[in-house]
Amino acid sequence: MLMFSKAGIESFNGTRQLLALFLSFGVLFAAATDTTPAEDTRNPYKPRIIRDTYGVPHIIGKTSADVGYGLGRAQCEDRAVDVVYNLHAGSGRLAELAGEQYLDSDREARLLRNTRQAKRDWPKLSPGLRRLVEGYVHGVNDWLAAHSDAIPVKVQPFTPIDVIAWHRKVMMLSTVTIATADGSRAVGESHPGTPPGQSNSWVVSGRKSITGRPLLLIDPHWPITGHLQLYESRLKGGRLDAWGFTLVGTPLIGLGATPAAAWTFTAGGADSSDAYALRVNPDNPNQYEWDGKYVPMEVSEETLRYRDGETIKEVAETFRYTRHGPVAANKQGELYAGRHGNWNHALAMEQFWRMNTARNTVEFKAALAMDRLSYFNVLWATTEGHIGYVQTGEVPQRSTTYDWEKRVPGWTSKSFLEGNIPFAQLPQVEDPPTHFLQNCNVAANVITPGLDFTKADFPPGALYGHYGAYRARGQRATSLLSGAAKLDLGSAGKIAFDTYVPPADIWIPIIVQSVNETSDNPRTVMKATRILEEWDRHADANSAGATIFRFWRMACDDLKDTRAGRDAFHVDNNRKLRGKSLIALNRAVVDLKNRYGRIDVPWGQIKRHQRGSQEWPLSGDGLGRLGMDTLRATTGVKFSNDNKLINRGGQSTVALVFLGKEPQIHAVVAFGQSNVPDSPHYSDQAPLFVNGQLRPVQWNAE
Repeated sequence: MLMFSKAGIESFNGTRQLLALFLSFGVLFAAATDTTPAEDTRNPYKPRIIRDTYGVPHIIGKTSADVGYGLGRAQCEDRAVDVVYNLHAGSGRLAELAGEQYLDSDREARLLRNTRQAKRDWPKLSPGLRRLVEGYVHGVNDWLAAHSDAIPVKVQPFTPIDVIAWHRKVMMLSTVTIATADGSRAVGESHPGTPPGQSNSWVVSGRKSITGRPLLLIDPHWPITGHLQLYESRLKGGRLDAWGFTLVGTPLIGLGATPAAAWTFTAGGADSSDAYALRVNPDNPNQYEWDGKYVPMEVSEETLRYRDGETIKEVAETFRYTRHGPVAANKQGELYAGRHGNWNHALAMEQFWRMNTARNTVEFKAALAMDRLSYFNVLWATTEGHIGYVQTGEVPQRSTTYDWEKRVPGWTSKSFLEGNIPFAQLPQVEDPPTHFLQNCNVAANVITPGLDFTKADFPPGALYGHYGAYRARGQRATSLLSGAAKLDLGSAGKIAFDTYVPPADIWIPIIVQSVNETSDNPRTVMKATRILEEWDRHADANSAGATIFRFWRMACDDLKDTRAGRDAFHVDNNRKLRGKSLIALNRAVVDLKNRYGRIDVPWGQIKRHQRGSQEWPLSGDGLGRLGMDTLRATTGVKFSNDNKLINRGGQSTVALVFLGKEPQIHAVVAFGQSNVPDSPHYSDQAPLFVNGQLRPVQWNAE
């Protein structure tokens, strides 16, 4: 029986493994030199592809089909492996491309019926969107046909259904993860809360912006390599006039700006997933109990294919469904049915199309109200001067009889109500008197000061993500934005790349007190304490205080039965807590000495940004292993063999959008536009990124 994967539908490292496999075939990638496609009277698509100084493609055409075609070619030029990976992943065909190890990913995609739902909903999509997608797959197919050495195995031409299936798969990542976590708990077991997401966003009205128009920060904390790495582009043709970041394998801006609006997302939306415990007929595995009777499941048989060397082999799979949704098994082998947002449609891309093509505030809000997205915090602004937030998610109608943060009985109609709650019942805020909104993975009730609503004011599950949780980044953003006035590029950029460590305000006084209460501390511990006392509490690359505090937090994480070092709004400063804090400081000092031979190690000597053979010192830190949770949320949890923390994700694509007649945009990505190692745009943005600098984005290619 299928088990949903713990961290979502597939690993972020998938394309790294696939690239290694491709390179084992002896295939090397040449730097792309194509720009505008050569004139071909048989080709109906006529895009212009103009790359700027950093290789970002500006794709211009008369129609959306032209734009799609050009983007398909451009994505292949820069990220061919990722394009091929993703367009196989959505439809559950990765294993036939790259081997048996991808069968689990294919099983999930087939169980979720991505292709089936995409085929059903394809006719419902707007004509302009269908033309965009059709052009995109033609661009991909033509590029792959012209570069037959780019992929070492024969790839069948893709169809628009592959694009919709892949987009649907990504849109269901969070909802499947939540249902999987619910499914692993026994009926009635308490809910441990949602895992901490990682992304930053904020928006200010014209009252706080130097331009007199809204200003939006886009800062998703996302993989900086691999198949989910975002792709920057400027699209103009037909109804499309947009800039921003797309998922590779799709042709629409996911986070970005148009002349009318700008928007971004963070993780932590409404609860659009449930797990239903099942009572299966012991004499018939294809039946489950429903209101005192056994009723049939829907059963489908599918054949999955996988590559074994040069041979394609097949394996038969059985997938089961109840009225709740697809049937899976937890690690204990217990069956449950998942009810997922996005399950009954493949229309999320239609919502993005309408957001991309909205001409004013009314049209943009109407696009949001489609409510085809799950588990996202959406921050938005319009050129007309409005700013807003919604904790979006396709929230099921739920009875108040049950606690929906626990696994619920799937054998009674009392626990299953048809349909979703209306969009208007989701938590949302527009044009607050504070003139700013932030969501750095905080709950909807703390996105700006002065809100007084609680969970009880909404239907079950509507106010959900990160409710009641401590978020240092959210507190820091609120503090900085509350005091901000007339933000320009410089002052806004300082907030976007801020490295202040809020947890240090709580814990350093306790550490110092614990040391002062003890008379026989080692000299290294006393030195570490002085460094912490003198530290400005910024996790900058040259900071030794940041290093000691980070190692202290890691040592606290290894201690049992203590709140020392843990995230909290307030702590009970007692003798036991101080004793544990001192133990952790001693351990941190020993760890530093053992690894580096000294304790005053600059943070950037440890936290590194790496691309191929190039490496740079990096500032900031994320949440993992009790990291420092700065607004500059760079990652690094596992030490390399030479005792470095290599950045793998977190802050990855940063942009500041000043809305106006034409958006004024400044942006940077972690490495560069291309994943081709000998491309000039393989790592040309990395020096800007590590220094917290943004480059200007040209809106008009001319």
